[in-house]
Amino acid sequence: MFIDFHSHILPGIDDGSRTIDESIEILDKMADDQVDIVIATPHFYPHEISAEKFLKKRDEAYERLKPYLKPRHPEILLGAEVLFSSSLIDNKYLSDLCIQGTEYLLLEMPYVRLTRSILDGVEELIDSSDLKFMIAHVERYLSFTDFEDIEKLMSFDVIGQLNAKSFEDRKKRKNCLKLLKKNFAHVIGTDFHRINRGDRPLSYGYDMVAKKMSDEAVDMLLNNAFKVIKNRDIDEIIG
Repeated sequence: MFIDFHSHILPGIDDGSRTIDESIEILDKMADDQVDIVIATPHFYPHEISAEKFLKKRDEAYERLKPYLKPRHPEILLGAEVLFSSSLIDNKYLSDLCIQGTEYLLLEMPYVRLTRSILDGVEELIDSSDLKFMIAHVERYLSFTDFEDIEKLMSFDVIGQLNAKSFEDRKKRKNCLKLLKKNFAHVIGTDFHRINRGDRPLSYGYDMVAKKMSDEAVDMLLNNAFKVIKNRDIDEIIG
């Protein structure tokens, strides 16, 4: 079962798909790639919009898209890509931002070095919540923060999500493989935004893992994906 954990396929809500037609074209491509489930994770920026208003906009975007969905399309589960902010602590809508049917929340880090203050804030958020956290495109932060910072982040009993496209670039691919070997990366998503942006299909990421690591590593990722959708405990994934 192919599950895409990160996408921006809902029309007109963020910097992803602009129109229903574009959303359908993206979903057609995902169907061709044999994706069974895709999580719609539009950006939620707590400093720009309240969670209540965001959830209303997200649900409205999905309702606009629903009449045009085809039987061959992957099942869409709603979620959000939530930018970390200390304002998230004790936010009563936090569970509504999780991947539909689960307690897993896709958390995006700020695009700055992961300072002690940021890491302490993330730890406080996790400790104050009963939710489970998935770090969005964890490989991307290695462009501007030290690996030791990532080690500290992942020590908070979170799981990491990789972007399929990151396997295309040699340096980013090296980082992805290192994160996998360190057990800091556990699932893959496309982070698909636009038709002409150059985003890679989900299968590309899995094929690169098979080529550069092993079929066993692919099986592990597929099993992890199933466990997340079934809302299994993080300990079952990180070991």
